Amino acid sequence: MLTLIKIFFFFVVLVFLGGIVARYMMRRFFKKMQNNMNQGNTQQERQKKEGKVTLEYDKRKKGKKRFKGDQGDYIDYEEVDE
Repeated sequence: MLTLIKIFFFFVVLVFLGGIVARYMMRRFFKKMQNNMNQGNTQQERQKKEGKVTLEYDKRKKGKKRFKGDQGDYIDYEEVDE
């Protein structure tokens, strides 16, 4: 019976310590990832030359449809009563 209590106690301690270590490692991992992302953004900003204008097109936005002049003609019609 005493060994069963010891095993249970060590299991509880192991789970508790494992949670603390896992939490520490996850914080460290995400902080490192965040720093890498921030460094990537600053490097992209540095690569652009001063005074250079860039246009970015967003494919998700759909503006007005534009038709060419030779795509079709408007035809007048009259309703005929029969």
